[in-house]
Amino acid sequence: MTRTEIFEGVKTVLQESLGVTPEVITPEASLATDLGADSLDLMDIVVHLNRRFSLKLSAKELARQLHEGHLFAAAASSGGSAGENGAGSTAEAAGPGGDRRKTAELVTVSFLVEAVENYVCAPAQMP
Repeated sequence: MTRTEIFEGVKTVLQESLGVTPEVITPEASLATDLGADSLDLMDIVVHLNRRFSLKLSAKELARQLHEGHLFAAAASSGGSAGENGAGSTAEAAGPGGDRRKTAELVTVSFLVEAVENYVCAPAQMP
């Protein structure tokens, strides 16, 4: 499955789940800020992504991936590690036990496409 096919599938899920027009669904669009999603919508989107792509992705796993990515990006931009210079504070506040609205604000269409792509293209686990 190509990245374009995954993007189109994610776009369809977002249209159906959020009732938005296809024109507003861009890779950079924030689910909360640009598309109006809240934390319950995000859970609904995960369920629909699982159905559409035959995944077993949980909202908790998605949040973990999101916050690990933001910690890494914050550390890279500050020149330190995730725990230095306060770089981890934003991600910690919005972590799995933190502010759910903040989590929805951090999720972009591109992140969803990447999460699905990583799951779909992941090599089969060896027993």
